[in-house]
Amino acid sequence: MGAGPDLNSGCKNVQAFTTVPSGSASDAMHAVSRVLAAALDADGPATVQRSLVREARRLFGVSSAFLLLVEPRERLARVVAYDAVEVPASSRIPLAGLPAIEDLRRRHADLRGAELDELGRALGMRRPPGFAVALPMRTRDANDHVLVLADRDAAHALDPERTELAAAFSAAAASALAQLRLVEEQAARTGQQAALARAAKTLNETLDLPAVLDAICNESRAILDGDSAAAYIGGQDEPLVIAAAVGLADDHVGRRMQIGEGLSGRVAVGDRAMLTNDYQRIAEPDADSPFTTVQSCLAVPMHWDGALRGVLSVGFTRAHFVTQQDLALLEAFGEIAAAACRNANAAAGLALAARTDGLTGCLNHAAMQEVLAREVQRAERSGKPLSVILLDLDDFKQVNEREGHLVGDEVLRRVGDALRIATRPYDAVARYGGDEFAIVAIEADETEAHEIASRAIERVQAGLAALGRPAGAVATAGVAERVGPLTPAEVLEEADRALLYGKHVGGRGTAVRSSDVPATYRAREQGLAPSTPGRMVESDATPAGGVPLEQEQLDKRTKQLVMANALGSRLSAMTDPLDITEAVVDELHRAFGYYLCAAVRVHDDGHVAAEAWRSEDVERRGEDRWSQPRGVGLIGRALGERKVLLVNDVSKEPSYAGSEHTTKTRAELVVPVWVGEHLWGVLNVEAVEVDAFDEDDVRVLQTIADQVGSALRSAELYAQLERAYLGTAEALAAALEAKDAYTAQHATSIVAWAEAVGRRLGMDAGALRNLRYGAVFHDIGKIAVPEAVLNKAGPLTPEERVLVRRHTVVGEQILAPVEFLAGVLPIVRHEHENWDGSGYPDGLRGMAIPLGARIVLVCDAFHAMTSDRPYRPALADQDAIAELLAHSGTQFDEMVVDAFLAVLEAERGAPVTAAVAPAG
Repeated sequence: MGAGPDLNSGCKNVQAFTTVPSGSASDAMHAVSRVLAAALDADGPATVQRSLVREARRLFGVSSAFLLLVEPRERLARVVAYDAVEVPASSRIPLAGLPAIEDLRRRHADLRGAELDELGRALGMRRPPGFAVALPMRTRDANDHVLVLADRDAAHALDPERTELAAAFSAAAASALAQLRLVEEQAARTGQQAALARAAKTLNETLDLPAVLDAICNESRAILDGDSAAAYIGGQDEPLVIAAAVGLADDHVGRRMQIGEGLSGRVAVGDRAMLTNDYQRIAEPDADSPFTTVQSCLAVPMHWDGALRGVLSVGFTRAHFVTQQDLALLEAFGEIAAAACRNANAAAGLALAARTDGLTGCLNHAAMQEVLAREVQRAERSGKPLSVILLDLDDFKQVNEREGHLVGDEVLRRVGDALRIATRPYDAVARYGGDEFAIVAIEADETEAHEIASRAIERVQAGLAALGRPAGAVATAGVAERVGPLTPAEVLEEADRALLYGKHVGGRGTAVRSSDVPATYRAREQGLAPSTPGRMVESDATPAGGVPLEQEQLDKRTKQLVMANALGSRLSAMTDPLDITEAVVDELHRAFGYYLCAAVRVHDDGHVAAEAWRSEDVERRGEDRWSQPRGVGLIGRALGERKVLLVNDVSKEPSYAGSEHTTKTRAELVVPVWVGEHLWGVLNVEAVEVDAFDEDDVRVLQTIADQVGSALRSAELYAQLERAYLGTAEALAAALEAKDAYTAQHATSIVAWAEAVGRRLGMDAGALRNLRYGAVFHDIGKIAVPEAVLNKAGPLTPEERVLVRRHTVVGEQILAPVEFLAGVLPIVRHEHENWDGSGYPDGLRGMAIPLGARIVLVCDAFHAMTSDRPYRPALADQDAIAELLAHSGTQFDEMVVDAFLAVLEAERGAPVTAAVAPAG
C-alpha cells in the first residue's frame, strides 16, 4: 500500500512532506509507509499504535513519544502507546492540568513552564522534560488522539521546520489509524449484532426469572467483553438489590444498595443510562463493596410493565475506556433483557395463576397433586416424615342456600386466609374441592400435623367469627402421616377416612388422626360415599359437562405459556419486520383460533394499516390489507390512551367501529406495541362470542406485544447496521477517488445493475447482500496500483499489467479481516475470471466461478466500455452490447449476459438488442 492516499478529508497526506527539506521528507515518508503497512498487517489497533510511536521517536530523535486517546466527557486522556526511556506511571492523565492537550482546536501546541512540569508528573517522569510538543491527530470526525513528543534535553526541541514536519507526520499517520478504526468498528458492530441476536435467543429459552437474570449477566458481559456484570432489581425510590451477577463473589448476590449508591444507583435515580471511566472517583465505593477494583463501568435502566424495574451494569477492572457506542449497545441489549424479564414475570404470574384458586388464593387441586407427588418422592429419598391434612367446612352448603353465593364466597376467602396464616411458610395449602381444603405438611409426622390441623381449625373459627358467623363447630380435619410405601393417593385416602370418621362418628369440629380411626371403619359402612383423590366436587367451579372450570383455565394458561415461549424463540431469530408480524399473527390465529388477528402499524399519514393479519372470512374475499384513520374505533382509542383495551361486548361500546371485515366480531382485545420509546402500533384480536377474553388473554397478549416490540427493535438495529455497512463499503471504495475518479463513480454505478441481475437469476437475500458489497468493493484493490499506471493513456507494459492484475488479490487481502465481508471475498477475488478459463487470478472456468463474480464481470465490462478512459473514448451502448454478445460463452456467462440485457431493457423501457447484428 505504501504511503497511500489519505482517507480523511482535511488531513494532510504524505504529499505535504515535499514542503520540507528532501532528506527529512524522505525519512518521514518512509516512516509513514511503515505505519501504513502495519495498518494493513495489524491484528488490532495496538500494533499500529506501537508502530506509530516507535517511528515518531526514531524520526525526530526524541527520548519519548506517547500516543494519547482523549476522552473529553471524562476529562481524561489515556496513554494507549508509548516508546520512551521511562515507563508511564499511569495510563490515565487528568486533562485539568494539561490545557494544551485538552484544547484540540489548535494545530499543535508547544508545552512550556508549568505544563511541562504537569506532563512530567502525569507521565511519571523523574524530572520534567526539557521540551514537549502535542500534535492533534484527526481520525474521522474528531481530534481524539494526540501525539506527544518529549525529550529531557531542551536542546533537542523541534525547530519550526521540524515541528511542521511532525504535524504533517501525525496527520498522515492518522489516516492509518482511521482506516483501521473504521474496519475495527464495523467488525465490532457485526460481532455485537450477532451477539445481540444470540443473546435474544438465549434469553427466550427460559421463562424462569432467576435463570433469565443469570443469562442477562453472562450475555451482557460477553457482548462488551467486560470483567463483571450485575443485574439489579429495584426502582427510583427504593434500594437496588443485586439479583444476579457474574464476575463477583456469590455472597454479593442479594446485597442491598442504598438509594443513589454507585453508578447503578445514580442510573436508577435519574432513570437514564450512564458510563464512567473513573469509577472509583465517581462512585467512592465502601471497603466492603464488590466494586473496589472497578475502573470503568456502564449501567442502563431496565423497564417493563411501564415502570423502572431494575438496572443492568457491566464493569471493567482492567484498563478499558468505555464509549458512548458501548453504552448504546448496552441500552439495546437492556431492552431485550427487560423484555425477557417482563416475559419471565408474566410467565411466573401465569404459572402462579395456573396453580392458584382464584377465589381463595390457595393452590388449586391440580397444583396440590403435583406438590404432593413431589414431596412424596423427596420423603422417599430423605427418609423424613410427610403428612396430609384434609379440612372440610361444616354445613357450608346451608350457607350458600340460605345466604347466597356472595356470602359463601367470602367465607371461602376467609378460610383460605386463615389456613395460610396457620401453616408454616413451607407447607402447601390448597383448595381441594368446593368447601374442602388440603394441607401438605412437609417434614411433619402425625403429631406435628395434628397440631397444625388444630391450629388451622382455630384460625378458621376466628376468621369466620370476625365475619359474624355464629360460634360453634365450623370445620373438621383428618390427618394422615405417610407410612411405609404409601402412594400420594393412598395418603389422601387415609386423611379422607379420618375426616369422614370425625364428621360422622365422633370428633366433629376437631382434627382427627388417622391412627385413631378403627381399622375396621369404612365410610361405605356408614352409608357414605367416600371421597377419592381427584374426585369431582359439586360446586360453582364445576359445570354441567363434568370438567372443572379450573382445569379448563389451567389448560388454557398452559397453552398460552407454551405458545408465548415458542413465539419468543422464533422471533429472536428474525430480522425482517414483515416476517415478524406475519409470524405473530399466524401463531395467534393457529394456536387460539381467534376470528381475526392483526398486527396494525401507525403510519405518518395519520392512518393505521394491518402489516399482517389472519381471518378466514377476509382471506376468502382475497383481500390482503386494510387501513383506517388512526383515531377510529377501539384501535384508535387504545393508541390515543396508550393502554390495553378489553371489550367483551362490542355492541355496548360507543367507540367501537365495525367494518365489512368484522361483521361477526362480538369481543375485541387491543394491546399497544412499543418499539423502544416509539408507539409502533397494536396487536388486535377479535372473537365471535361475547365474553371471549379474560385477564389471562390480556397478560399473554401483553407478553407477546413485548416480544414483538423487542424483535422489531432488533430488526431496526439490524437495518441500521446494514445501512452502516453499505455506507462503510462506499466510503472505502470512495478512497479510490484520490487516485482514479472514474473507479469510485464506476463502483457506485454497477451496484444497482448487479443487484437487479441477481434478483432476476433467483439469488436469495444473503447472496444478494454479498453481491451488493462485491459490486461496491470489486475494485478496492486498485488502491495498491500507482496512479500513473491507473491513468496511463497508452498500453500497459507487462510489468504494469501484473500490477493491475494483482488488484483482485490485494482487494481480497484488504477485506479479509472484516468478518461480515467473508461472503464477499470470492466475488472480489474472482471478478476477472473468464467463462472459458482465460481470466485471472486463478484461471477458474465455467460454473466454478462464483455467480456473483460472473455478474459483476458483465456489469463491470459494460460500464467500462461505455465510459471515457484515458486510453480510449467511450463506446456507444449498442456497440458495448454487441461486444457482450460477441464474447458471451467465452469471456462472459451467457445466462448472465441474457439477464443483464433484460435488466437494461426494463430500465430503458425498450429493447436494447434490436439494432445489434447477430454474431457470426
